[in-house]
Amino acid sequence: MRVFDVDRQEWAGDERETRFDGDQQMQAAKQGQMLRRAVAVLAAVGLCFLVWALGWKDEPQPVEDAAPPQPTATESFDDGSSDEPSAESSETASAATVPADFAIVQDKEGFRSAVPSVWERSSRPSQYGMDVVEYSSPDGTRRLQVFAVMETSPYASLQAAQAEARKLDGYQVITLEEKTGTARKAATHEYRADEVAGEAQSFTRHVIDYRFEAEDGQRYALVAYGSDADGSADEQELLDTALTWFCPPGTVCPTPTG
Repeated sequence: MRVFDVDRQEWAGDERETRFDGDQQMQAAKQGQMLRRAVAVLAAVGLCFLVWALGWKDEPQPVEDAAPPQPTATESFDDGSSDEPSAESSETASAATVPADFAIVQDKEGFRSAVPSVWERSSRPSQYGMDVVEYSSPDGTRRLQVFAVMETSPYASLQAAQAEARKLDGYQVITLEEKTGTARKAATHEYRADEVAGEAQSFTRHVIDYRFEAEDGQRYALVAYGSDADGSADEQELLDTALTWFCPPGTVCPTPTG
């Protein structure tokens, strides 16, 4: 069969026909190989796109900010804008209050306490520890003594003090006891006398001598003096207030409560 050779622009014979058929077969093989490569490339691209699409689909969506829960009918909501003091702030304010005519003092000997604001301070050397500090009323009828004690316990210290107090004119013991139910050891000696520390008075004294172990592990005395004629309430208030606010030298104490 004769075939027209386009390149040569002539009809080819059987030999040219055979060569032309061979060329066609080679070109067909090359085209098939190129087609297979194209299919492989497209398949790889499609696989990559599929993996990316699946990954994007599984990517977590941004979480919107949840609205704060609204208080129910049985809940109270406090955003802190109320001017009314809370129970905690009221308790703190109450804990920091002293009687109107008292003032908190940081004494030169290092201790903290609370005494009547118009009283005068004096001191004298002691045989043990800090000086004996005394706060006195302007008329001299009332006073508070603060000093350290050397005995091994508050009660033992008061037993020694009572042995001296018995020598005072008009001495009458009201109570001498070791306190119970306290966080630290304490004891009290309450009595009446017509003189105090050898000084004669024109009236009978009422004395509450309270000795105790403080936060620093040392023992101290708070002694309240006053007139017996007006009862014992003022001496008790003087002692209780001084004791509530007492903090020994070199010690950081919490704010008193109650």
